[in-house]
Amino acid sequence: MHELMGLPLLQALSAASLVVSLWIYVLLDGTDLGAGMLCAFQREKTSRHKINLSLLPIWDGNETWLVLAAGSLFGLFPLAYAIILSALYVPVFTLVLALVVRGMAIEYRHYAPRLFDTLLVTGSLLATLAQGVIAGSLIQTIRTDGQQFTGTGWEWLSPFPLFCALSLVAVYCLMGEGWLIWRGTGLLAHRARRAVPWLATLALLLMAGVLFWSGQLQETWHLHLQNPRIWLPFAGAVLSGGMLVWFSLKRGYHFLPLAGILMLVSSGFGALVFTLYPWIVPASISIQQAAAPPETQRFLLISFALLAPVTLLYNTWGFRLFSGKIR
Repeated sequence: MHELMGLPLLQALSAASLVVSLWIYVLLDGTDLGAGMLCAFQREKTSRHKINLSLLPIWDGNETWLVLAAGSLFGLFPLAYAIILSALYVPVFTLVLALVVRGMAIEYRHYAPRLFDTLLVTGSLLATLAQGVIAGSLIQTIRTDGQQFTGTGWEWLSPFPLFCALSLVAVYCLMGEGWLIWRGTGLLAHRARRAVPWLATLALLLMAGVLFWSGQLQETWHLHLQNPRIWLPFAGAVLSGGMLVWFSLKRGYHFLPLAGILMLVSSGFGALVFTLYPWIVPASISIQQAAAPPETQRFLLISFALLAPVTLLYNTWGFRLFSGKIR
């Protein structure tokens, strides 16, 4: 049987489909959520209106990747889906409700701008905190007996998941500032350019803190993070992304700051993925243990191969159609 990264080919492709869906979701909808949270710092009605207009055509397409990720987890790794959902009912349903509120706030803002601006900020913040708590809980590990969740369901209230949640707020706000540089004009873009350097510094420090703390939670994570084959490529990508952000801000470019920020975020995401590999419910259920039967994997991977390019084309078309500055 063919293998890839020490896994049977079908299982490796299944894991890759899940990781790619989550990665694209973080980059696209994370930027939206960051822009939504930054709406809280805009005192001018015009600036808040510009933020809303920039999100209106593309937020729903961005969230499609979360649906693909959830579908991949449910179909390709049903055991992991059951355990993770059982352990994280509260943050998962908080995430779902917050995303509904965020979408409603974007679509219906013209009826009551003040109310829906508040809901946009609230929904974006709660969704980000929930995502951070979910990620932190997985890194912290979920208690199982190998087949089902054995904890209380409140482990996500521990210090590490909460620290991850606050770190993700800073990271998403940094992505949102890059978005406002690209799409905003006037005072909105000017403020974003001024905020990016210090916010990037804060986000990088918090991301480094998450990685360092992760290494203290499990000896396996510590060994992975010490492996030069893991940290050297990502350190290089962080350096390249940081230089791109600095250069593009210095030269007054519009899109390149966001591109550099997305490089930084992708580096942190990749470092976490390779730190946790090969566990899908760290550190008790591996990818092989949680994988669905080969027939199910084949069917769902074919479906993913059809849906993912269509979704990506839709995203690209949406960004292209509604490109340019919001004036």
